[in-house]
Amino acid sequence: MTNRGRIKRCRRDADGCALGVDDAHKEVVGFTAVRHAFSIDVEDWYHDGGTDGRGGLEERVESNTLRLIDLMEAHGFRGTFFFLGEVAARFPRLARRVADAGHEVGSHGFQHRPGTQLTRREFRDDVAHSLRVIEDATGAPVSGYRAPYLSIKADVRWPIEILADLGLRYDASILAIDRAPGLELVCPRRPFRHANGLWEIPVAVLQFLHFWHLPLASGFGLRVLPWPLLRRWLRRFENEVGAGVFYLHPWELDAHGPVVHAPGRWLTRLGREHLEERLQTSLHDVQFAPIREVFEDVLA
Repeated sequence: MTNRGRIKRCRRDADGCALGVDDAHKEVVGFTAVRHAFSIDVEDWYHDGGTDGRGGLEERVESNTLRLIDLMEAHGFRGTFFFLGEVAARFPRLARRVADAGHEVGSHGFQHRPGTQLTRREFRDDVAHSLRVIEDATGAPVSGYRAPYLSIKADVRWPIEILADLGLRYDASILAIDRAPGLELVCPRRPFRHANGLWEIPVAVLQFLHFWHLPLASGFGLRVLPWPLLRRWLRRFENEVGAGVFYLHPWELDAHGPVVHAPGRWLTRLGREHLEERLQTSLHDVQFAPIREVFEDVLA
């Protein structure tokens, strides 16, 4: 049953958007009625620093992604894998395995460069290249895109125009907060449609302390926050917004993996040893599915 099939009444969320909400989001066998989307940005550890691995850096993305696939299969849920085109080009059988297992496969661009550093032509070429590589590997068309570093801004229109021109159905790159500390929302926290018809499916931005918003439905949130606290904020999101999008990276499961030597990148190591356990704990309370299934009513 889709989320639309469960709608009982309409209220306004904190962003002023009309939205359907199940009457009470009651617990049923440990779950709420809301099913959330689970997404993975498939990149290697060194991509986080903007490098491409051609300097002989250790490749760990294949083993880490396979580990995540095994975990998901063991618990019976699927997700959306946004493949970096560079990874799909090096490991086409990995992309094919993800697709054959019933997961949705989207694009994370070809090179892991923020959209803010690319010209319009560079951005188009990068996304188009990624689509060719990923579709060749999986044998299926790509519908969704997520920019590296979630780097498409709410008030910048040209990347959205290019994504639609390339035949994509949705983007999952825009954060509802423009910058830390997240005191102001710059766009809705629920799916919305751009003027050109492309859907935006944003990652969940959770509210806490009644005025602060952060994208904590993420690998980072699971790594560093106690699950009961994160669950409480997630329940508030469900009541105000509905279904949301979680995201993480395969390298976050790699407790002993390398870290890019750059300012602030030590944060990427925090709590990695806890992620698998906390993800499994969350599955007692949360139902996950691919983006295309959770939001099939708007993407149809």
